[in-house]
Amino acid sequence: MSIASLVLVMSFAAAPGSGSPGCRGALAAGEVVRCALAASPGVRAAQYGLEAIEGRKLAARTVLPSNPQIQVTAAARRGLWNGDRDTNVYGQFSQEIEIAGQRRKRVRVADAEHDAQRRRVDAVRREVAAEALTLYFELIAARQQRVMVERMAVGAATMQELAGASAKAGLGSQFGVDIAATTVIRLHQQQIEATRRIAGATALLAGLLGQDPARPELEVVGELAPLAVPEDMSVLAERALARRAELDVARAEREVQLRQAEVYRRMRAPNPSLILYGQRDGFNERVLGGGISLPITLPAPLGRSYAGEIAETRARARQAEAELERLQRVVLAEVAGAVKTLQARREESSLFDVDRLRRAEEHISALAQEMATGRVSIREAVLLQQTFLDLLAAAIEARRAHAVASVELARAAGLLPEIVQ
Repeated sequence: MSIASLVLVMSFAAAPGSGSPGCRGALAAGEVVRCALAASPGVRAAQYGLEAIEGRKLAARTVLPSNPQIQVTAAARRGLWNGDRDTNVYGQFSQEIEIAGQRRKRVRVADAEHDAQRRRVDAVRREVAAEALTLYFELIAARQQRVMVERMAVGAATMQELAGASAKAGLGSQFGVDIAATTVIRLHQQQIEATRRIAGATALLAGLLGQDPARPELEVVGELAPLAVPEDMSVLAERALARRAELDVARAEREVQLRQAEVYRRMRAPNPSLILYGQRDGFNERVLGGGISLPITLPAPLGRSYAGEIAETRARARQAEAELERLQRVVLAEVAGAVKTLQARREESSLFDVDRLRRAEEHISALAQEMATGRVSIREAVLLQQTFLDLLAAAIEARRAHAVASVELARAAGLLPEIVQ
């Protein structure tokens, strides 16, 4: 086992679900991705697959195709005419030898398989990073949503109290009280929903980080801002075709099949066996000798010519070529769609001006005072409050969608997880 593999195994020797000691408490986006990659069983499984292929590479480097064979036999002899007795002892040593470069071809196949598995590790890492970042932004958005609703609920409760007092004084009706109460109920409902979203995202993110979802020990910090992803379509398409691990896996799979076909072709060559023998024959006769044995190659289907294996590997190579072409089309479509989505989300997010959102919060806070002085009726106050609340909630959702769209573009372009590390 290599030093890197040993370090990898030791790093994951902790008990399942324990998580990394440095992945608790307040975590920024980069720390969330790092911890998710460190705790991911999927990444670990892919790494172990890489170690398995390293063992296959070790087997492919074996010099001899088979172990040497030693044969010893003994026989009792008796003279036909005189009845003399003696014992004959025979010994033979044989060793098969490859002469057509099969070992070199097997090593090349193992190298190609190793490269394919390494690309699979990269693909798993990218998907884990994208999932972690999506949950990270979902958690921040839900938390901001709850803070906003809790802050607005104070003004709604004040409006309800004023409506009740006005009805008792004969200056209002129960209709106005019920309208104000409806707003309070709606805000409480939004608060419950935001709390549910926070709990759900926290549990999923804790599980991704190797913690107990029922008792998470994490808190995300940061802004609900998109990743700094370039939006040049040609540049992103070029990067995606060069960096998407799925494409590299398909290329490596094709190379594996082509090299395996070469191995089968070389295996058609007969491997000679070197033979050395010695025997004590007759009456005290000692014989030493040697020779070479060659297997007889028979054509298929009478003998084993590897024609079927060669045909299969060639077909699988063409299959991998077609799969590579399909994946290239999928990747380009994903990049194009992700760019358009990000641009649309950015345009949508830009509609919510910071100053306008701040004034909306100020208006909600001032509605109770406006209603108390009689400048705004209860019905108008409730309608205005709901309008401003919808504006604030839509702004948070637009920022969340913008951030998630940037994660999807980074994933499609093969920029994860490096872009946040």
